[in-house]
Amino acid sequence: MRKSILFVLLVMACGAAALLAGSVVSEFRGEPERNKVTLKWTSEAEINLKGFEIERGLDDKTFERIATLDAKGSATAKTDYLYEDNTVFKSSLRVYYYRIKIIDRDGSYTYSNTINVNPTISSARATWGSIKAMFR
Repeated sequence: MRKSILFVLLVMACGAAALLAGSVVSEFRGEPERNKVTLKWTSEAEINLKGFEIERGLDDKTFERIATLDAKGSATAKTDYLYEDNTVFKSSLRVYYYRIKIIDRDGSYTYSNTINVNPTISSARATWGSIKAMFR
């Protein structure tokens, strides 16, 4: 009998912990594009979630915050997010590391997995005038 009560209490505690958890980020990916990196992720049910901080680093150990996004999802549905890092073209070609800091309303936080992206940097910019000049 005593073990049954302990088991029920354990199950209830696990359920309560799941309800208080802020969010789980899934499908976090980075897509290199011309002079930018597009970060996309899906947030599972958002409960007590304040928002996300996007962090970037030049290695997988040291990061700095580059943006903050408020949570916009619900407790019952998945929500897709997108952030474009337009500052990568200012640096030389290199690999960038990204992660998301998931912040709950009580101030606690967790991190997503870390991804790396090698952006496509273009130093040449075609304009309509230069294209027309090629055909004169």
